[in-house]
Amino acid sequence: MKIFLRRYIYKTAILVVITILLTACSSTRFIYSFIDDFIQDEITYFLDLNEKEELLLSQQVSEMVNWHRTSMLPRYATYLINVADKIEKKEYESADINKLLENARFLIEQTISGLIPYASKFLINYLTNEDIEFMEKRMLIRQQERITELSKSEDILYKERLKRLTLNFERFFGELNDSQKTLLETHTSQTLGESRVRLHNRTLRQKVFIRFLKTQPTETVLIAFTEKLLIRGHLITNPSYEDFSATSLKRFEILLVNMLSVSSEVQLKTIIDNLRAYASDFKAVSM
Repeated sequence: MKIFLRRYIYKTAILVVITILLTACSSTRFIYSFIDDFIQDEITYFLDLNEKEELLLSQQVSEMVNWHRTSMLPRYATYLINVADKIEKKEYESADINKLLENARFLIEQTISGLIPYASKFLINYLTNEDIEFMEKRMLIRQQERITELSKSEDILYKERLKRLTLNFERFFGELNDSQKTLLETHTSQTLGESRVRLHNRTLRQKVFIRFLKTQPTETVLIAFTEKLLIRGHLITNPSYEDFSATSLKRFEILLVNMLSVSSEVQLKTIIDNLRAYASDFKAVSM
């Protein structure tokens, strides 16, 4: 169930990031037009719904996505324009990137806080023992799939992670130079074990969330607890995870600073153009 809510909420909240990293600008509107179905498919994996319930879910997901489209996409657009302006002015020292990442995290937290009431409104109707047992079983299946994925050899995991990271940056920067490729290789080596730490933390949160659901909370309590668990979950499950997150974010900050510092003028222009194009697309989608 915990995965269900995280996917339900996060995959909408972080759709912007995924879109920026993995698609061309012209695909943004296309992908967003299918997000209702994407979210509904995720939810129905974790809930055993009949036809009438699926229809109700469809209506509530549409309301949620409409809120996200009209309330958050304009803010994402403003943020991307600000990032483009910073890069154009060559303002991408560590302090600059740190501020941009903090602003991005704030936007994601705003999105999560706004989406939770929609998720809770639907979820509150599915807290029987049978519902929770079904969710928990599906959660364990997804968890085992991830464990299997991370059980590959270190060499394979390194190559797969490096390939994903390289493709993401290439779609943003264009063709990478040798210095940038070396930076990505180093970053991949330094962060290879992070996925296992995140999986462990997610497992802890899932267990806490399942126990919480079994208390049969009211909708108000469900909203408050879920928001805390998704945004400040380490306070409930694993306080040391905050240090891990801070270290991980700092590594990514350093990577971005270094990647930008060795970028050519052509690459910088490509980044700026992409950012502004995405911003324009988000504005268009929000209307």
